[in-house]
Amino acid sequence: MEKGVNANVSLLVEGYPRNGFQIFSKYLSGDDGVCITRLHPEYVVEKYGLANSKFHWLSGVKHKDALCPKNLSNLVKQVRTEVKVGHKKFFLDGLEYLLLWNDMNKIVSALKDIDHMLGTSKGSMIISIDPLTFEERDLKRLWGAFPQFDTSPLNEGFQHSDATAPVDKGQIGADLLVSKGLTATP
Repeated sequence: MEKGVNANVSLLVEGYPRNGFQIFSKYLSGDDGVCITRLHPEYVVEKYGLANSKFHWLSGVKHKDALCPKNLSNLVKQVRTEVKVGHKKFFLDGLEYLLLWNDMNKIVSALKDIDHMLGTSKGSMIISIDPLTFEERDLKRLWGAFPQFDTSPLNEGFQHSDATAPVDKGQIGADLLVSKGLTATP
């Protein structure tokens, strides 16, 4: 897929502090949404106030709303189920966790299936990624397959990193050597 083509799955490129959940909350603007996250749903609701969203937890733990990260077909099926009941806005936080259990080809294939499915239902999915957590070749696959989510209508009041394009390893190393007073948020 070429950049600039209307896509239903888009990448929200983040560094620290992570603002994806707040951006998703603004993006919902009162609508219901579905949040698929590596973080425990109760933590996300408490910290980010997404009480009106439905949650699926990316976890190997047996839980009624858990999605096993090893099984991408269950992720696609769950999105299909949510679309059938009328959900149109999705947020995925934990792509790097899925990459621990699956190769990038399978992940991109599953996301393209979701993109197609959301296209027929006029839905959308925002995927939060931190480029520092991916290898360069995997970032290139993501950049080539999905456009970047445009936060400009929603970013009032947030400070974002300047991570708007893939960076080379030298730049990453240089950035890591410079303390910017940033703190990690789970």
